[in-house]
Amino acid sequence: MAATTPTSAFATYYDVLQVERGAPPERVRAAYRRLAQKYHPDKMPGNANAPRAMAAINAAYDVLKDPDRRAEHDRWIRRAEEASRPMPLEVPEAPADLWTFMHPARSWPWYLLFATLLAAVGTITAAVYLTAMPARSGAHPPGLMAGDPCRPAAAGQPACAPRR
Repeated sequence: MAATTPTSAFATYYDVLQVERGAPPERVRAAYRRLAQKYHPDKMPGNANAPRAMAAINAAYDVLKDPDRRAEHDRWIRRAEEASRPMPLEVPEAPADLWTFMHPARSWPWYLLFATLLAAVGTITAAVYLTAMPARSGAHPPGLMAGDPCRPAAAGQPACAPRR
């Protein structure tokens, strides 16, 4: 029997028994008997690897002779192969127009960034303006309080109207 070449980086029970994946049960049984004869510890008394090889052959045959366990092993192989395949690189398509690109549901982080920058620039502008401008004393002449009905009088007139 020809040995199968593993298609992936992991060995399967099919590789251990040196049969193809779709091999019928008779072929699996024949491969098991052939390998058991070859690697049996009684046939190789000086080989320390013979018990390990025989244990691997027995485990592979136990799984592949049972149709349910063999189907589960085949599913495991498919999952492992799918996981080892590189994911295709997904290239996003270019937006059709500016509204599609800047739609709030699609690009809300940009809106958040621009709003934060706008608030920061506004705060800094207000701070610079209030720091750079000299303080004004107010709209009232010295000595008068805001809301006081008194006005500086011209010569000969009373300074304030009498309060009642």
